[in-house]
Amino acid sequence: MSRKSDRRKAKAAQRAAAAQTAATQTIQWRTTQETLTMAQISRTALHKATKAGTFPKPIKIGKKCVWIESEIKDWTMKKYNKQ
Repeated sequence: MSRKSDRRKAKAAQRAAAAQTAATQTIQWRTTQETLTMAQISRTALHKATKAGTFPKPIKIGKKCVWIESEIKDWTMKKYNKQ
């Protein structure tokens, strides 16, 4: 076998491993009320921060807005690590 084919096989194995990891991770959706509780902010502060771009934007599903839990956790960690 040539080195080139070995590299191709290695890259294919990496892509397969990445795809498998992505498939096993599930996205947790949070409603507005759950987001307010997790972030420990008021509804007004949530809307102001979202509009200013400092808080993750919601995803609109039908008439509801939901947030991704991991983004809320990341924002919270950044907010409280600054202080």
